Amino acid sequence: MLDLVRLSSVGQSDHGRAIIDILQRVKAHFGLPRAAVCQIQSGRYSVEYILDDTAQYAVGDTLDLAGSWCQQVVDLEQTVTVACAAGSEQERYPGFRPENAQTYAGARILVDGQLHGTINVTADAPRQAPFDADDRNVLETAAALVGHHVSLQRSQARFDLAVRGSSVGLWDWDMIDGSVYWSPRCYELLGMDPAEHTPHVDDFAALQHPDEHEMMADAIERHLKDREPYRIEHRIRHADGHYIWVHSRGQAVWDRAGVPQRMAGSIEDITERKRGSEALLRSEERYELAVRSTGVGIWDWDVASGEVFWSEQLKRMLAPGIAEPELSIEKFAERIHEDDRERVLDMLQRHLARETEYRVEYRNRLPDGRVIWVHTRGQAVWDDNGAPVRMAGSCHDITERKEAEERMALQADELRRTNRELEQYASIASHDLQEPLRKITSFGALLARDYSETLDERGGMLVDRMVDGAQRLRQLIQDLLSYSRSSNDAMQFADVPMSALVADVCSDFELTIAETGATIDCEGDAVLRGDSLLLRQLFHNLLSNSLKYCGDTPPHVRFEAVRPDGGSCWQIRVSDNGIGFSSRYAERVFEMFKRLHPRDAYPGTGIGLALCQRVVERHGGRIRVESEPGAGTCFHIEWPLEPTDESVGMAAGSGETLLPQSMN
Repeated sequence: MLDLVRLSSVGQSDHGRAIIDILQRVKAHFGLPRAAVCQIQSGRYSVEYILDDTAQYAVGDTLDLAGSWCQQVVDLEQTVTVACAAGSEQERYPGFRPENAQTYAGARILVDGQLHGTINVTADAPRQAPFDADDRNVLETAAALVGHHVSLQRSQARFDLAVRGSSVGLWDWDMIDGSVYWSPRCYELLGMDPAEHTPHVDDFAALQHPDEHEMMADAIERHLKDREPYRIEHRIRHADGHYIWVHSRGQAVWDRAGVPQRMAGSIEDITERKRGSEALLRSEERYELAVRSTGVGIWDWDVASGEVFWSEQLKRMLAPGIAEPELSIEKFAERIHEDDRERVLDMLQRHLARETEYRVEYRNRLPDGRVIWVHTRGQAVWDDNGAPVRMAGSCHDITERKEAEERMALQADELRRTNRELEQYASIASHDLQEPLRKITSFGALLARDYSETLDERGGMLVDRMVDGAQRLRQLIQDLLSYSRSSNDAMQFADVPMSALVADVCSDFELTIAETGATIDCEGDAVLRGDSLLLRQLFHNLLSNSLKYCGDTPPHVRFEAVRPDGGSCWQIRVSDNGIGFSSRYAERVFEMFKRLHPRDAYPGTGIGLALCQRVVERHGGRIRVESEPGAGTCFHIEWPLEPTDESVGMAAGSGETLLPQSMN
């Protein structure tokens, strides 16, 4: 017994180690294979400490108390010793289990006057010698010393937990017996009188704001089960009915089996700070809503400390699905697509060195592997020594625009390929097709001339139709060749006076003008800049259209050009007094091969106005038409002062090819 006391008192600040030493000494004294300390609660006992040569039991094992040797120790409230269970009085104890050890000696462990459990030594076989009074004294002394160390463990744990928790309002929850301790400051914060209220474990839920019950329970469960830190801000009801905001902290302690035994911590009144935070949050929410409406994310980088801030919009843009993405300049660099990283970081460093502005488009890799295009701009702030201290800016998702540009580039490539094919087609039409058609026309004319007397009426009609068809096909090929050249030949810009252009075109129709009695007027001193050949083709086709659809009235064609208010375009009008057409066909007349009149009434291939539209749009202008039946027709043209070759961009944007529909 003196040896036990010495083991328990000399240099033992580790109470768990002291209990093991006591068990070793007890086991050696009795010469039995097992010595254990078991905690008893709720009808079960669990192994807290054990030395077992047979390896049948381990720390954490839990068994029913009923029918066990330990139950007899508890029920009899005295030490129980059994050298041979078979035939003993204990074997006849109610609920005795046959699998109990044949040799058993156990004594109660009391902590602060309350039953904690038992200390026992056991063996599966009977003991040769009976237990005597000295044996009982040794076991009871060991039980008292273990109880002393358990009590010291609890006191030390309470002290440690209080220090780790908080010095504001302290609380302590004994999870074994359910008792709860509040410091005076806790009562003060809650407006309660210690003389009138005894804290209870149910107070945790009863005083909690209803909206936060689930959050609070989840936080406690995660701490007790997964040992996550317990730090939470929540509301507690004051005695007068209003709620206060508190910051709760807590720390549990677990036994050797990992079962939580008690939990202590603190609460701190943070109501005023919370009100200020909420006011700031409302302000930030208003700012966030304003920014979100623009689809732009905001970032702020403290260059000196390395801290980075992202707005919620930016988090959703660059880290979707991640509540709190890791923010740093290094992570920013990692997210940049490897093919763009050097360029972006170089521009960033040049901006920090005040060499250039920071405005860049690049690809950003998202956490799930997807890649988006972003447009980022930023502005740094420098200290008096010229060192950058802070930089803020914005980030905009431009993926859709980049994808559209990529599609346009692909369409432009396809257009260039189509143009090359069209050039080849035009070459074939110009050389290979026209020669056979010329022969058909010539031989058909000879056939009609030399065999007119031989051919009957039907034969003569067929020959005439053959010649007419060949001539129209030849004209169609020539018009297609003109259309192709209007789209593909490189333009040579020059300044062309409109009056000279109209006079030149009129010379082409000298006979037609004389035969129809047409009058042509040209007003304005406009000088049009563009490709002179295409300009001549445009005016030629417009004049031809007016002279062709003149009806029975002598044609009157008027060319006008004005530049209102010094604008960037010439407003050109080409009007006539011809037969006109319904306004619902105003778009259709510019389509390839679209005709509003029968071919036998008005000759043509249906390409002339399509060619006019192509010429105007290729120079960056626009053309439209107004007309009514019997009221003439007026073409309106917007011709840029400084035209550019828009053919590739226009066709790529519209998805058109330059081949006519009937040729595709």
